[in-house]
Amino acid sequence: MKKKSIFKASFEESLNLEDDGLRKLQQEQHDKTANYFKKGRASLWFCIKSFILALIFPIGFNFLLLIVSMAFHESDTLTLPIAKHESLTVNVFLILLLIWLFLVILGKFIKRVYLLPYRYQFHTFTFMIWFLLEIDLIVFDILLANLATWEMIGIYGIIMIVTYAIWNIELRGLRRLMYGEITGNTFRNKIAKMISLYGMGILGAGIIIKRILGIFTVDMSSSIKEFGFLLLWIFCNVLLVAVVAFIGLPYFLQAYYKWKYPEEYRDWEGKTVEEWYGKRYLKKHSELVEKKIED
Repeated sequence: MKKKSIFKASFEESLNLEDDGLRKLQQEQHDKTANYFKKGRASLWFCIKSFILALIFPIGFNFLLLIVSMAFHESDTLTLPIAKHESLTVNVFLILLLIWLFLVILGKFIKRVYLLPYRYQFHTFTFMIWFLLEIDLIVFDILLANLATWEMIGIYGIIMIVTYAIWNIELRGLRRLMYGEITGNTFRNKIAKMISLYGMGILGAGIIIKRILGIFTVDMSSSIKEFGFLLLWIFCNVLLVAVVAFIGLPYFLQAYYKWKYPEEYRDWEGKTVEEWYGKRYLKKHSELVEKKIED
């Protein structure tokens, strides 16, 4: 049976997203953000606060990582070797910054009040991805100078397999939730699950054995710390993938269906036209003003 796209559900089928337990983890934050847009636009204080937070977190924190990367490459006292060429350069930082700012500006074209909280949360998710990406670039420079090629291939391979498994599980779960599909546990899914569960242990055992064999040339306590740092970095990557897949995807998928079926969702949530769209949006859409009069 051909799998249905998660983007082609009817209004009634899209309502099943309300039953997604992981999506509900984002609901409390969504409701808090929505309170700032009740009048159709954010207050001046909220705009100022958002601007300050943007300077501190997305821009400030990521710029700080750039400084850290430059300091690592210029340091003579770094305990771990690091690649000569920087992956996180000023140009890379500026490109990522421009991409993030472009998404922010693009979001300004979304004027419907009921979508504004999703727009705000979207920028939060993109910040997390940007932040971890810069960390990955710094760690890549360290791994490049300390691990063998097969070890790096193994590490990134495991991360990719786990990423695939997580997204595959979430997509199957959403299809089952929205359409009531029953998908069998295929051989490929079993293999992906086994590798995601045991692959990390196999890779870790291989690296530990290599370190033990080199015990006479490497400080053992230092090796354990390095391995712990490596596991922490891998865990952070897997955690972000899980957050985006299990929480972000159903959350923003619901935003997509609210955009696709605006009137159906408005009636379902019991909102007036003005509460749903906002005064500013209604001024440019006369056809909705007529609905407001009818309400």
